[in-house]
Amino acid sequence: MKPHRYLASLLYGGVVALRNRLFDKGIFKSFQSPIPVVSVGNLTAGGAGKTPFVDWIVKHYHREGKRVAIISRGYGRKSKGVILVCDGAFVRVSAEESGDEPLMLARRNPTAIVIVAEKRVDGVKFLMEKFSSHLPDVILLDDGFQHRALARNLNLLVIHAEQNPAHDALLPLGRLREPISGIRRADLILLSKVTRYIDLPSLEKTLLPFEKPIIKSRIKIIGLRSFFSGELLPLGTQAFLWTWAFAFSGIGDSRNFMETLQYAGLIVEHQKHFSDHHIYTESDIEFILSEVVRHGINIVVTTEKDYYRLKANEALFNRLKNTACFYLEIAFEVFEGESELKSRLDMVIKPTN
Repeated sequence: MKPHRYLASLLYGGVVALRNRLFDKGIFKSFQSPIPVVSVGNLTAGGAGKTPFVDWIVKHYHREGKRVAIISRGYGRKSKGVILVCDGAFVRVSAEESGDEPLMLARRNPTAIVIVAEKRVDGVKFLMEKFSSHLPDVILLDDGFQHRALARNLNLLVIHAEQNPAHDALLPLGRLREPISGIRRADLILLSKVTRYIDLPSLEKTLLPFEKPIIKSRIKIIGLRSFFSGELLPLGTQAFLWTWAFAFSGIGDSRNFMETLQYAGLIVEHQKHFSDHHIYTESDIEFILSEVVRHGINIVVTTEKDYYRLKANEALFNRLKNTACFYLEIAFEVFEGESELKSRLDMVIKPTN
């Protein structure tokens, strides 16, 4: 253990603890939105599965006939301030301006309003002004667990089922954004990416003292979608069994991505993984194409978020046109506690007498 990282972690923990205490005591005030707010966030940095969960919630509210706005920080974007990504009819910007996750949510849910803003309160105020004649029924705050400047009606905490927070440390020594005592602020805990190989009893033992309802979810494979034709091909079919693939990604949980590909029958002996929200360069594309030729690769596979990041640079994206490129399309599936989750989500938007 490097002493400077340990000291930095102690300092970080002290600052976080003080900030939370000031909010708890009401010294730091939280802005109360006139529109109900549902926050989705996590305790750790990256890769917990927040974005698929937000997508699931949007679709739930849409099935209920409700209009939804999503407000996100837009991590990794090159723009600043408040940016309207989607007005509920048209996607207005690229991944460079919005960040990959907000753009993916907008593409998957084109009737939702999507806004990015470093200060989420500014995003709410922009929403109130811009859409004053037709306000949404609910705001989804993406990655909002630590963003306490905005009050929320429902606080949902996502925990990666393989990452027991009790076995982690605070940044920069570990991945924790705050001590696990922060779990007390959650209304519900959602365990993401649950598989039959995970030791859930140990994690559930950690969470038991907090006495929070626990929802369990997993990732469901939809298939591989072609970069250029848009065709969706189901994985696990004869077309992809024993197919040699080169995989690359710039996400927070590349291991889960690789396990999903291999489970589907793809042979992935060659791969390249970049840091989370990586911005691709010409040398990256050159490397990928050279690996395809060098190893006799049949297809190139990445994640949906990486696809949108690549597509933001048209020149780089078109360099891949002569290669069979696909992104993995997945869906979020709740397999335990779905009725309670839906009930809590619906309570947020029930009119008050």
